[in-house]
Amino acid sequence: MGDGSVCVNIVSPHPGSRNVFLDLVVGLPAILFLVFLAWRVKPSLRKLRRSQSHIMTTYYGFLWVVTLLNVLRCFVQVAASEATHPVLWNLLWMLTRFGLVMLEVSVVVFLLQGYLTSGREALLRTLWISGGLALFETLVTLLYVFAFHVPLFLYGGGDGQEGHRGVDDDRRWSKWGFWLAHTLVFLLVYTGILILPHTKWRDRLPAKPSFYRYVLILFVLNLVAALGTILLASHVAGGYCIYGLAAFLYYAIYPPLLYLTFLAEFFLDDELDDELYYSEMKEAGYFEDYDDGL
Repeated sequence: MGDGSVCVNIVSPHPGSRNVFLDLVVGLPAILFLVFLAWRVKPSLRKLRRSQSHIMTTYYGFLWVVTLLNVLRCFVQVAASEATHPVLWNLLWMLTRFGLVMLEVSVVVFLLQGYLTSGREALLRTLWISGGLALFETLVTLLYVFAFHVPLFLYGGGDGQEGHRGVDDDRRWSKWGFWLAHTLVFLLVYTGILILPHTKWRDRLPAKPSFYRYVLILFVLNLVAALGTILLASHVAGGYCIYGLAAFLYYAIYPPLLYLTFLAEFFLDDELDDELYYSEMKEAGYFEDYDDGL
C-alpha cells in the first residue's frame, strides 16, 4: 500500500493485507472496557434496579451493545482473510457507527431539553430524535457503500502493484468528503455547546466541569479528524496518520468517556450508600454478635 501502511490499515482496513498485531492493539481498548463492564455488571444492575431510572438503564444498555459490536468488529478484522466477504465488514462498521452516533446525539439532545430532565416522555423524545438521525446517517452510508460503491469503511485502492496508485485511488473526494461532512456537523454542535455558557442560554446545560471536559475532548477529536479528511481529500498521504489517530482514539475512549462522565458517579453513589449503611449498622451494634463469634 505504500508508505505509512500502518496508518492506512487503521483508517481503511483491507482484508488482503491485515496485520494481526495491529488489529489486536487497535481492539485492545474495546476488549478491556468490555472486561470492565462485565466485572461491574452485578453492582451496576443492583443500582439500576434500586433507582428504577429509565434513562440510566437505557444508556447502560446502549453502552453494552456498542461495546460488544466494537469488540465483534475487531475480532472479525483479526480473523479476516482474502476470502472474507466485505459485506460483513461493512455491516459491522455500520452497526457500530449507528450505535455510537445514536449515543453521541442522544446525550446532546437529552441535555438540551434541560439538565436533570426526567421522565419517559423526555427519554422517548431523545431516542426518537437520536435514533432518527443515526438511522439517516446509516441509510446514507448504505447508499454510498452498496449503491454508489464508495468504500467508506474499507480500503478503496488497488493491491499496490502499480506503485502508489492504489493508495491514491483510496484518497478520493467521494469518500473523504462524506467523512469531512460528518465531522464538521459534530464539530459545529460541540462548538455551539462550548460557546453556550457565555450566552443568555447558559442555564440550559449542566454546570458540571466533567460535562464540558467530555464536550472538549470530542471537539478536539472531531477537529483532528476534520484536518485528516481535508488532507486525504487533497491527496496528502499524511492525512492517514492524522485521521487514523483521531479514529483510533474515538473508538478507544468514547465508551469509557461516556461511562466516566455520566454513569460512573451514578454507580459510585450506590457503593457510598452501601458503605454508609454498613457503618451506621455497625455503630448501632448490629454486627457485635457476629464479630464475637469470629
